[in-house]
Parts: sequence; structure tokens; C-alpha cells
Amino acid sequence: MPESLGNDLLVLVPGWVCDSCNNTCSAFESRALSLSILGVERCRLGVVTKKRRPARASLCGVEWFAEPTKTANVVSAEADWSRIPMLLKPDGSGTLVFPVHDDSNVDVCRLLLKLGVELFGIIHHFDGVNPDLSDARAFVLGRDAKPWPYFILRTPEPPPKLVSVLHEDPDSHEYIKSCGFDLFLHEFGSELVLLFQYGAFIGAAAVTSRNTTWTKEFREWNTPFVGCPVEFAGLHG
Repeated sequence: MPESLGNDLLVLVPGWVCDSCNNTCSAFESRALSLSILGVERCRLGVVTKKRRPARASLCGVEWFAEPTKTANVVSAEADWSRIPMLLKPDGSGTLVFPVHDDSNVDVCRLLLKLGVELFGIIHHFDGVNPDLSDARAFVLGRDAKPWPYFILRTPEPPPKLVSVLHEDPDSHEYIKSCGFDLFLHEFGSELVLLFQYGAFIGAAAVTSRNTTWTKEFREWNTPFVGCPVEFAGLHG
């Protein structure tokens, strides 16, 4: 889990990722955490960077800044407001609305798949589980530009059928949740799927293939979702 998300527990020791791959991943991680909804969530959660600076993000023409010394859910924002449309949900709830399909989709997907590939690398090391993740690795490292689908769940919490990867360590699980995130691995038929929660964002991606038929289980669970990037916008439930 990127430390820049506010994670100081789920950190890989040196040697799990080579320098070349680490540099490649750092580049798209930085974009995903600065130029996507994940960046805004990072600010809302009050993350302080390793350089001890409040997190910041840029999205929808607005500069967002964490306010770690203030109460929960408080952020600062700067923009030329005369040129920025209000991002408020029209139901009067005060909810901010962000576009789902934007230029950050590829970097967000690569981040999801990276988390999945690294998790299965650890699981393989200890339990001998070794799925074929070669296509996911190629996409993460930028060697395959064909779009890879991921899905945003339109729910405040993950489906109750999912079990966190930290469920056997309750103390660590509670700490991770207090930092705003959680990780889930689930087998949907023949596909192994990573689900990642960060604040109000819950994303899911199969790490074994680009197959999308497994999303039918979301429909069976009455869990609303939308497909990303825009090539998969027609996949929703």
C-alpha cells in the first residue's frame, strides 16, 4: 500500500520490488494520488506526507488541500470559481459530485492491479498460491496499453460477503480502517478480484484477466457499480 495514502503498516520490505519496477510504479502512483478522486479522498482524510506536509490534489480545475489539524472531513480548496461549475449533487444534500470517467482512469487501474499483484506475490511466498498474473503485470508496467476494466462500487461500505485480508489480525485491521482504507481479495468464479477501499472510494479489479462476467455477482448482491474507463461505461448495475 503506498505510504503516501497515509499507510505506515502495510509496507513491503526492501527487495520485494526491484528498483526499475518501483520507479515505474511510483510515477503512476503519484499521478493517481494527486490527479484523481483518490487525491481528494487523501486530502479529506487529512493525510500528512512523509515530508510532513499536508496532502494536496488537483481535480476538476480545483486545488484541494488537507487540513490535518481540523476536524474530520474538512479540506481547503482554491480555484477560479467563476470558471468552475459547482460540484454539488442537486438534491440539496451538500454532497460533492465528481466525474467517474476522466484521464486518471488508467493510473487508478494500474494502482489497483499493482496492489493485487503484490498481495498475491506475498500469498504465493507463504502459501504456494500462484495464479497467472502476467497480463496484469504487463499492464501495471506499461507494456500493454489495451484498456483494463475496473469498477467503482456506488456504496458507502463494501458488500458484507467480502472479508478483509487482515481479518485474522483484528488489531491491525482496526488500525488500517482508522486510516481510511481496507483491502479485500475475493474469488468470483475463475477470476481473482482485488477490492480496495479508500475513504468513500471502493474500486474492484480482476487481476487474473480482463474478463468482466464476474460482475454479475455484484448484481446478485444488489451492489450498484459502474465500469471504468469509459470503454466499460456500459457495464453497470
